[in-house]
Amino acid sequence: MASQSSKKLAQANTTTLNQLHIISGVINVLTLLIVYFVQRPKNYKPWVLFSLPSWFFQYTIEKSGRPTYHNNKLIRSGEDIHHEGLYEYFFDVIYVTWLLDILMVIFGTNYVWLLYLVIPGYAGYKLFGFAAPFLRKSKPAASAAAANSGPDDSTTDSGKTKRQAKLEARREKGPATRYR
Repeated sequence: MASQSSKKLAQANTTTLNQLHIISGVINVLTLLIVYFVQRPKNYKPWVLFSLPSWFFQYTIEKSGRPTYHNNKLIRSGEDIHHEGLYEYFFDVIYVTWLLDILMVIFGTNYVWLLYLVIPGYAGYKLFGFAAPFLRKSKPAASAAAANSGPDDSTTDSGKTKRQAKLEARREKGPATRYR
């Protein structure tokens, strides 16, 4: 028997997937009709080529997020497609593709697909943010201490910082008890 949270997740996934397919169908059918009848833009091949990632991600979301029922009993609620992570990026690619479909029809040119470069640019930005701390060269401890020493250094003669010395003095003094 499925728990209440599994049923809610299954209902949310079903609603989202149905909306996704309806919107995608409307945008793609209208784009196909306009390209075929109005012939604007004249070449439909870039539209097919650049829509493939969107269709693939919709298929992937459908396969992993659609709940499974048997005799009106919930067998599997599907993965949570509303959770942060990979599905969030899948939805972003789908939304960008829809936007570019609409812009392609409005402007009548396939040059709008150059805006698709936003996706690998954003992926590179995220990867650089992840890899940047590993790429920076770290200084050895001895050279870092020598580079940081100067006349306005905040360390005391015993090698402790002012903060460490202050905390040690408080501990030696004992607890601060206040009476009213």
